[in-house]
Amino acid sequence: MDNKKQEWQNSYKNGENHVFYPHEEVIRFFAKYITKRVGLQDYKTIHTHQAQPRFLDVGCGIGRHIIFSKQMGLDSYGIDLSDEAVMKAREWASSAGIDHIESKIVAGSITEMPWNDGFFQFAGSNGVFDSMNFEIAKKGIRETARVLEKEGLFYCDLISGDDSNHSREFTGEEICGTGHEQGTVQMYYNYSKILDLIGSDFAIEEIVMIRNENILTGVFHSRYHLVLRKRMNSGG
Repeated sequence: MDNKKQEWQNSYKNGENHVFYPHEEVIRFFAKYITKRVGLQDYKTIHTHQAQPRFLDVGCGIGRHIIFSKQMGLDSYGIDLSDEAVMKAREWASSAGIDHIESKIVAGSITEMPWNDGFFQFAGSNGVFDSMNFEIAKKGIRETARVLEKEGLFYCDLISGDDSNHSREFTGEEICGTGHEQGTVQMYYNYSKILDLIGSDFAIEEIVMIRNENILTGVFHSRYHLVLRKRMNSGG
């Protein structure tokens, strides 16, 4: 099954997919469940783990959420399909003081990750699970559940068919023809398909759909933002 690795390689090699700042919904996830910044150098711990929690960025790109999670006091890891992205993420992480980057930031498929069962307390993924074939996404979700501890939390987002060109319940697959994602898969979701994606491994802690609309043109697109909790009876 084609995971479009070469297309992603080209995107990162050409510098077309470099995002440097954490996504606002990832920041919100951290502030509610993990660590909240309350001053210039002051942070409030929200989680109840005694040891430093480990955070995995699934589909980390050049590492913006690895860097952010490090700043928020977590032990930070990442995986991405693109060797080009991982090379840049390692360079950034090294400058940010993250140690052992060769074992913490790796190139590979999210369907087969190199960490032990239950290794992470938290995970996040931005713009990843809707950029692949559905069967690959389901395997990636199972694998993410495997490396999370029981009741570990996972933030992810998924594109909705609720946009200017589709209907809200549209769940098809398209190939992107323009922009930095040219040639890659765009997989659309509705609520039913989200339930199929997460299966029995996760329970939905939160789900919201945020619409971004250009008032001048009427063009809009929407994304689901989810916080998932690994079920106690999940495998791994």
